[in-house]
Amino acid sequence: MDQWQGLLAQCARGMGFDRGRKRAAYALAGVGIFWAVGLLGGLRILHTAASPMTILVLLYVMLAIVALSLVIAAAAVAELGRQTAERRRR
Repeated sequence: MDQWQGLLAQCARGMGFDRGRKRAAYALAGVGIFWAVGLLGGLRILHTAASPMTILVLLYVMLAIVALSLVIAAAAVAELGRQTAERRRR
């Protein structure tokens, strides 16, 4: 468990979330908006593709974006949790 927290903390520092609560909150809100758009019809782009290869490439791009959004969300939540715990200690 500590290894995952360390990795997420390192990701949060690399993304600049450790500079304040606002950056992490904005990143989390952006990921939420991304998922809301995807759920409300963001996959329509696949219907306009002309060939199976185009569809395959678009699916791989979407997979990469989804994986990145999960990492960003996890790092933002970890950073917000760390900052909240730090505030309570004071």
